[in-house]
Amino acid sequence: MFTYQQLDFIADSYIPILFFITLSIFAMGFFRNGCKEQYLQLSSVVLSVLIVYLVMAVDNRFKIWPAFDLDYSTHTALALVFVIFLSSRGKLALMLSVLSFQLYIVLMIYQQYHTLADIFSTALFLAPVFWLLIFNEVIRKCSSNKLHPQ
Repeated sequence: MFTYQQLDFIADSYIPILFFITLSIFAMGFFRNGCKEQYLQLSSVVLSVLIVYLVMAVDNRFKIWPAFDLDYSTHTALALVFVIFLSSRGKLALMLSVLSFQLYIVLMIYQQYHTLADIFSTALFLAPVFWLLIFNEVIRKCSSNKLHPQ
């Protein structure tokens, strides 16, 4: 069985791993398709990450989550940005990213980083925003490719 420290290392590695996978997808896209096609998707991911920290700052200032006896989960919010982006890359990526996120949630609860209510409230608040930002650009790219095949 894993020790608390080993599980802590795994949990602390999850978001950086998602980040590097996302970064490599953008790098491959830049080399294949050029900067223009990747710019809007990259911008939507960067904007989503900025929103994670903006909401964290607002919550720290106004104590929104604590008012409901909850804790804003930056872990959940950041993971969601990358999971939503990765899930837009195809069926296999969707299945793997969602499964990894579910396991990460279990790990966060087991390690007592956050409660299920913390995770659920953060996800419920931010996921629709990230979904719209990221998938809007993915849909726009797909539509553009269908209208202007190469």
